[in-house]
Amino acid sequence: MSKKVEPLPLRQSNDGRWEVENDSGIWIKCKNEEDAKILSKAPIVLQESFEVFHPNEKVAAKLDETAEKMEQYNMSLGSRYFREMAKCARGNRREIA
Repeated sequence: MSKKVEPLPLRQSNDGRWEVENDSGIWIKCKNEEDAKILSKAPIVLQESFEVFHPNEKVAAKLDETAEKMEQYNMSLGSRYFREMAKCARGNRREIA
């Protein structure tokens, strides 16, 4: 049984913008609530990908969506990792660099 993973913290700032706190404790300002929620769920989506034993397009699509948002907010390392995990979730089990 795997450990329960929690979403990253969300908040709405005084100016009304949504923010998500990354693992380093830095609050990332998002354009809207939807973007913040996608980024917030990144740890959960990643955990789901670790539990995939057969190709799973639904998990791969979530990984791609998260990677796209990470790229949009200049989180390039995370974006590349999530894209590689999406390939794995589709059945392409190559080494991840």
